[in-house]
Amino acid sequence: MSSGQAYVGSAKRTFSQALYHLLESEYGLIGSRRVLAMLAEDVQALADAFFPQAEHLRSGWMVFTGTKAEGGKAYPGQEGGDHQLVTLAWPVLLPEDVQAMAAAPPGKPGRQVRRQLLQQRLIRLIEHGWQHPHGPVLLTLADLSLMLGADTVTLSSLLAEARRQTDKPLLTKGYYFDQGVRPTHKAQVIALYEQGVDEALIARQTHHAQSSVGHYIRDYERVKLLIDRGLAIDDLSPLTGMRPSVINAYVKLIRQYHPDCVTETALSP
Repeated sequence: MSSGQAYVGSAKRTFSQALYHLLESEYGLIGSRRVLAMLAEDVQALADAFFPQAEHLRSGWMVFTGTKAEGGKAYPGQEGGDHQLVTLAWPVLLPEDVQAMAAAPPGKPGRQVRRQLLQQRLIRLIEHGWQHPHGPVLLTLADLSLMLGADTVTLSSLLAEARRQTDKPLLTKGYYFDQGVRPTHKAQVIALYEQGVDEALIARQTHHAQSSVGHYIRDYERVKLLIDRGLAIDDLSPLTGMRPSVINAYVKLIRQYHPDCVTETALSP
């Protein structure tokens, strides 16, 4: 079972929240959060009155609000609507999906077919947002869970499997903005860095923000420098402010590319 907290950010990406952010960030309108929220709600009411919901949409498509892929790493306390929001129509259920479901055999083979179909739909939604002319537009795992009717644990497993099979980053919002510990991001970036690839090109190839790529490289070099100077791995976390799990991820990469640098003081992989 996935935690209900995972869906909090999805619920906050609204027109009112986007207007609130615009008034505060672009117009420098200063006031209490309550006043700004009330103003955003009033404008939302006007928008609803002048622009009623569209009556026509292709069957199987869903209107849903995602996040524009721009800006740097998310910071603690940042809310789901604090980035630029983009509302798109998403291809959730297409005729070929229905045909595949109808043709699925009973029993275990049928369950496998449905799992593969769920994975294909997951990939389709992510790539639709990334390639959209108004984007790239990102969704969270919670967004995808709501759209596809599957729990986040299942989708996370399917997404990890799809990344391995396709060798594509298949970016979710959390993946792009580096929310949480993602050693695979570090491995991607550092592999290219050790090949001498330019930082800007690494950002383009891995679909990461250049600021995030620079952050990975600086942290990697900082950990390597401290190890070169003979500091014990166990002492690096308090010195750098990085979590032990993050330190361990960098140590593994340093072992891979500079095996002579890491001695018996290194932590076990």
